[in-house]
Amino acid sequence: MFDTIIIGAGPAGVTAGIYVARKKLKTLLIAKDFLGQIGKTGFVDNWPGSPEIAGLDLTSNFEKHLKNFDLEIKKGLEVVSVTKKKNGFEIKTKQDEVFEAKSVIVCSGGQARELGIKGEEEFKGKGVSNCSICDAPFFKDKKVAVIGSGNSALEAVLDLTKYASSILLFERERFLRGDELLQKQIKENKKVEIILQAKVEEIKGEKMVEGIVVSGKEYPLSGVFVEIGYAPQSDFLNDLVEKNEKGEIIISKETGETSQRGIFSAGDCSNLKYKQLIVASGSGAIAALSCYNYLTSLKNEN
Repeated sequence: MFDTIIIGAGPAGVTAGIYVARKKLKTLLIAKDFLGQIGKTGFVDNWPGSPEIAGLDLTSNFEKHLKNFDLEIKKGLEVVSVTKKKNGFEIKTKQDEVFEAKSVIVCSGGQARELGIKGEEEFKGKGVSNCSICDAPFFKDKKVAVIGSGNSALEAVLDLTKYASSILLFERERFLRGDELLQKQIKENKKVEIILQAKVEEIKGEKMVEGIVVSGKEYPLSGVFVEIGYAPQSDFLNDLVEKNEKGEIIISKETGETSQRGIFSAGDCSNLKYKQLIVASGSGAIAALSCYNYLTSLKNEN
């Protein structure tokens, strides 16, 4: 039996792995891969110490760093269930492997919802983005589009007004949705054009994004920001822990503890407000240290 099992190898999971390994806990980290959302990002310029680094290079650095420590890593596995047992937890994978641990740190991340249109997958990291905070600076003086509605789309537009030469906001409804203040700021900004009842059909280009087809009309541009929601990867927990209406795991912001004693969570699968690389990494450290304290308390109880 492991002291702890970490699910996920994004920035939260890797950081948690480093911290529990430094505490000499018997640890297993399970992950489909080390890519996550960062691996699908063209370049990252908000990671301290790396002014600009390719997303794939950063995730490769994460993996190399983690392997300097004494813990077991199993890649290529997908967790399908976590079950409470008498002395801990049982974790099952899609590949029919079963593991047991006294505690679990869930860092399974989240997945941006997709449009499901032609060109979207092909141009990810090549002009298609789900993170305006991450990628807006790479579109300085370029024409871009934001697809979506609500505050997330409006905030993405405002992020982009600082860099892009012009922004097209495509909203599928007959009216703009989101906070009135954000709407007012966008409507007053001369860089922004709002197109309602928009049916997005295709993203086009050769090596990079060159245009988008909406309601039968092609718009030439260099970037497409998709803001139609975000899905945390937490289904495998079922009702073991408390989640909010979005499916995010509810945690204590101070400790990373969930409603189930012995299970901790960090990163984008949790209800942390900001889905950012540095936030996920920091929350991974918090969850790991809290997990160590929990395991120490178990020893004292026994």
